[in-house]
Amino acid sequence: MHNVLPTNHIFRNSHPGIAVFLVFCTAIGTALLNFLRQKSTFDFSFEFWIAPISIGIASWLINVILVYRSRYLSSNYLLGWSWWCLLVALTNSPITWREALLSVGASVWLAIAFELFDERKIGLRTRSNLGFFAAFLGILNLNLFSFVIPSLLAPSIEFKLRLRPILQIFIAWLLPVSLFFVFGLSSLDFLFSSMIKSYENIFFDLPSTGELIIFFWAIFAFFQTIRALMSAKKAKRRGLMLSWLGIAYTVLLSIVIHDPISYVSLLAVFFGPHLVNLKDYISPKGLRYLLTPSLLLGALLEVIF
Repeated sequence: MHNVLPTNHIFRNSHPGIAVFLVFCTAIGTALLNFLRQKSTFDFSFEFWIAPISIGIASWLINVILVYRSRYLSSNYLLGWSWWCLLVALTNSPITWREALLSVGASVWLAIAFELFDERKIGLRTRSNLGFFAAFLGILNLNLFSFVIPSLLAPSIEFKLRLRPILQIFIAWLLPVSLFFVFGLSSLDFLFSSMIKSYENIFFDLPSTGELIIFFWAIFAFFQTIRALMSAKKAKRRGLMLSWLGIAYTVLLSIVIHDPISYVSLLAVFFGPHLVNLKDYISPKGLRYLLTPSLLLGALLEVIF
């Protein structure tokens, strides 16, 4: 364990007071960046004030949800801090409560996916919860109906194809989605037309400064994942692979459906566990102290330029 980041890192501390400090830092940081990014210099609307509060609470809530369910992430507040750093680096627009809501939703989905392999849980119940929640995310945001795809792939992240769990997840997803359309809350025509329009407008945009920085760290994360697959415990191996599944889904979603809020919110959650893992095991050791500062620098550069 000599390679692990020293415990004097402020968010490495598991003291409950650090949770308050995390909420304070992410809320103040969000308010400052939103002020610099907004088009009207003195636009202090209700949404301007609610965004920092919701982001601050989300940073703590996401940390609690994933640390508690992952069975491999340490009980401290690095994950919540890493999520916020990723979030601000991925966008040059003001952050709103919508990013907070979708990120919390994605973290709940990932937490349920973690439990797919927990022998202490009832398998059918966990798979049903995953399917239901994937449907809920689609109802919450129609662009996310495709969340059923990573949900169906989640049981096979160890490269073992098992049809029964996949079928159970699909049925659990299909039931609420069918009710959603049967009772006229939305129309299939609208969904199909949106899908066709999205596929017709597929394009690749140039990555932002923050995306380039994250891609750079993703290279290290990839090789660290390979190392973990050979030597780490099962919970960690599965957790990292589920995160990669979420990352792949989010990147493909951003190409097909141009929804920056969904893209930013999901990618910040799914890459968060990798960033925390790199803080412990990246080599050479000096790079671990550049991880979150580089993301914050990327966010500031996007404001300036």
